[in-house]
Amino acid sequence: MPSLQVFRRAYMQGYGSDPGPWRYRIFPEHELRAQILKRCTTKISNDGCSLSAFFQPHVGSVNEDRSLILDLSLPNGIWSLTAVFDGHGGHETADYLVAELPSFLIAGLSPTVTNVEGPIYDFDEAMKRDLLEIFPEGIDEIAAMPHAMIKARVNDQCSGGLNHTKALRCMRGSTIILALLDPTKKHLWVLNLGDGVAVLGSRRDASSPWNTSILSDNHNGNNPSEADRIRQQHPDEPECIFDDRVLGNIAVTRAVGDHAFKLPAVYTEKIFLNVEPGFRVPAAIESFIPRNLSPPYVSNLASVRYVNLHVQSSCDYFILMCSDGLVDLYMDDPDRAESLTSLVQRWVEIVGGVVRNDIQEAMLRLLRHALGAEDIDSVSRMLTVEMPVTYMDDTTIVLQVL
Repeated sequence: MPSLQVFRRAYMQGYGSDPGPWRYRIFPEHELRAQILKRCTTKISNDGCSLSAFFQPHVGSVNEDRSLILDLSLPNGIWSLTAVFDGHGGHETADYLVAELPSFLIAGLSPTVTNVEGPIYDFDEAMKRDLLEIFPEGIDEIAAMPHAMIKARVNDQCSGGLNHTKALRCMRGSTIILALLDPTKKHLWVLNLGDGVAVLGSRRDASSPWNTSILSDNHNGNNPSEADRIRQQHPDEPECIFDDRVLGNIAVTRAVGDHAFKLPAVYTEKIFLNVEPGFRVPAAIESFIPRNLSPPYVSNLASVRYVNLHVQSSCDYFILMCSDGLVDLYMDDPDRAESLTSLVQRWVEIVGGVVRNDIQEAMLRLLRHALGAEDIDSVSRMLTVEMPVTYMDDTTIVLQVL
C-alpha cells in the first residue's frame, strides 16, 4: 500500500523575490535516502576509488556543473585526474573543459611535471585566440563595424555554427577545482580558479581522529585579498570592485572564459552582445561596459597546492572537492552558517568513517547533512519545494580515496 503523501508550506527567505509560502512534500525517514539518490547523477571510477555526484533538485533547472574522473597517460605512467567545473552564464565553457582540457594537460605535463598551472592558462588563452581569429581586425575597426556585419559573422549556426560556438565559450565561464595524483600515489597537486573548495582528509590509523587541510583558495570578490589584488592592478578605478563583485557584476575573480572581463569593452559591446541568443540578462552586461577601462579584471592564473603524501605520517587519505553550491547550502541558512574551517572539518568527519568502504554512502551522508542533517522537514523541503525559480545552486561533489 503506498504511503500517505503529506504536504506543508514554508517561506523561503532569500530564494527569489517571492518568499512564498511554497508547498513541499514531507517524506518519512526511510524514504529520504532514495529521494536524495533520485535527484543525483553519479559516476564511479572503475577502481571504485573516485566518485562524482551532481545534485540539482529543481525540476526546471539545467545543471551547469561538470566533472572529470580520468586517467592520464604520461611518459612516466598513469596519472589520476579528478576535477569539478562550475559553469556560469551557461554550460558551454564547462563542456569544453571536459572535452579538451585533458589533452592540454597531457601536452603541458609531458615529459616532466614542472608548471602544472600552465595548461589551464594555455587553455583559456587558446579560447581567446579562437575568438580573435574570427575578428582579426583591430579595436578601432571593430568599433566602426556595422552590427549587421558582426551578427552575420558570429551567428553562423546555419553553416555549422563554428564561430558561434567559439564566441559562446568565451562569453560563458567556469571555475575549476582539479586534482592530479602521480603514478606512485605519493605526490598530489590541487589547482583552483574560482570559489570551489578542495579538502584533504588524513589520519594516522583507524583509531586516530581525522585531520583536515583546505587545499584551495577563495577567488571571489568577498575575499579581501582577492579584492585588494584587483584594486592594486587597477588603482585609478574605484569601481573595479564593488558590492563584492568584479566591475559590480561577477562574483568570481578567477575563471576560465568570462572574456567580457578580460578583453577591451568593444568586444563585449560590438561582438558578445550581438550573439544570438547571447547573455541571459543583456542589461546586466551593458551596465558594466563603461567600467571596463583596463582589462583583464578576471584572472586565468590558477592557485596551486602541492602535498607530498610520502613524507606525511598519515596512512589514510581522501580528497573532497565541491562546487560552491555545497557551501551555499549552509551559508544561505543563517541558523547553520559557520566558518569554512569548521565546516570542512565537519565534512571530513562525516565522510571519513565510510569513504573507503562505501564511497557512495559517504557522498549521501554529506548531502544529507548539507540539506538539513537530521531535520526531516528541512531535508524534505529542500528536495521538493515547488518554487518556480531555482532555489538552490548547482551542487557537485567529487570524492577520491588516495
